[in-house]
Amino acid sequence: MNPLPFLLLAVVVIGILLAASRERFQPEFLDKTQVQKTVAVEDSSYRQDTNHVNPAPYNMGPIAGMRSPFQVNQYKAYIV
Repeated sequence: MNPLPFLLLAVVVIGILLAASRERFQPEFLDKTQVQKTVAVEDSSYRQDTNHVNPAPYNMGPIAGMRSPFQVNQYKAYIV
């Protein structure tokens, strides 16, 4: 007997099994936070919303070292 029909049948059966066991798309798991922000400012918004996080939400005490004339973004440079 020719093994080609059995091979094709096995490939078809494996394809059907893989397609049946595949997880379906569930739209409730989509991240909608950016859509809500867009709808909130869809008419006009001059306010800037950023992902800025305060780098030191608590008091870290005095900075050791001598202040230099350089600055990076909002941070002053100190020489230790």
